[in-house]
Amino acid sequence: MALQIKLHRLLIGSVLVFTCLLYLRTNMDDRKEKQIHILILTSWRSGSSFLGQIFNHHPNVFYVYEPAMMVWNKFPQGKASLLHSPVRDLLHSLFNCEMSPLHKYLPRNGRYITDLPFWTESRALCSPPACKAFTMDTEYDRPSCFQRCGYAPLENMTQSCKIHKHVVLKTVRVLDLGALLPLLQDDTLDLRILHLVRDPRAVTLSRLNFPHLRNDDLIVVRDTENWENKVGVPNVTNVMANICTAQVAINEFSKKADISLPGLYMLVRYEDLATEPLSTVEKIYNFAGLSLTESLKNWLYNVTQQSQPKQGSFMNFAANSKQLIQKWRGGLEHDVVLEIQEQCKKAMEVFGYIPVRTKKEQLDLSFNVMTDLKGIN
Repeated sequence: MALQIKLHRLLIGSVLVFTCLLYLRTNMDDRKEKQIHILILTSWRSGSSFLGQIFNHHPNVFYVYEPAMMVWNKFPQGKASLLHSPVRDLLHSLFNCEMSPLHKYLPRNGRYITDLPFWTESRALCSPPACKAFTMDTEYDRPSCFQRCGYAPLENMTQSCKIHKHVVLKTVRVLDLGALLPLLQDDTLDLRILHLVRDPRAVTLSRLNFPHLRNDDLIVVRDTENWENKVGVPNVTNVMANICTAQVAINEFSKKADISLPGLYMLVRYEDLATEPLSTVEKIYNFAGLSLTESLKNWLYNVTQQSQPKQGSFMNFAANSKQLIQKWRGGLEHDVVLEIQEQCKKAMEVFGYIPVRTKKEQLDLSFNVMTDLKGIN
């Protein structure tokens, strides 16, 4: 009898152990298969297209270029604060590989992937199953994608999204991280915020050289109290004041207790990405749960060191990045620099950008205009 009791207890124990192991294995498999969701959060002319391509060139990534643009284009008379909700809902759908909401934002009700703005900026949309004419062995090339991928059905996006381990979206049109809190609290998502910032003086010069942002600028400044009287037609200083305030608020919100867990938020300065691309990308990939391959290292070297971009590309990334980050020092009038430094004083302080006091300091490239990123988060 005693032996039978012992055997019975042993059997029950074995069943419990097996059940626990099965449960753990199932959970581990679920975690293994669960997609990772990365949102690149930044502002216009801050290098997000470049950072997006760093993800886009990884074979495990399904990348969509600026989906929030479609929402802002749909409501050109809106203001940023009121557009956060539809933007958030669209991001949530795309992270879940649900593409049907795109139909209401795209021309022709979004019948084709080619109805998406800048669709060729996504390697995944140029490869099977999204585009069957483009094999995975073929080197990713925008002009070839445009010529060969034609009118692929929008539904193919869903199939492509589901076979990738990482879904990466980038947007310059979220000015309040609090608006995304429901996504951060959604247990079905493994959402990580990659917050990209850039020297406001460099952003200003880039905006002045890129005159296609007027509609976006109006949406940004409409959140300014009595903006019609204070702003009128927005100029770069008015817009930069709002953008800088928003970037500081995003960083401050990230430090709140409800999203303070490690791995949810990472701050990246464009200048660090430009001057130390390999080590910075390794940190970014580690945050995202990706590994850096040799082919990606070679691509990264080429696009940050070459002086001439590849011909025929819509997005020209190849440049001497270390020279590029200093371009504002000779390209902006000193009085504009002083004005931007005043309007963006808090952002410069938080993100480690040092103001110049004189024209001589501005033009002296040996005068350091950045602090070390260590300690900035």
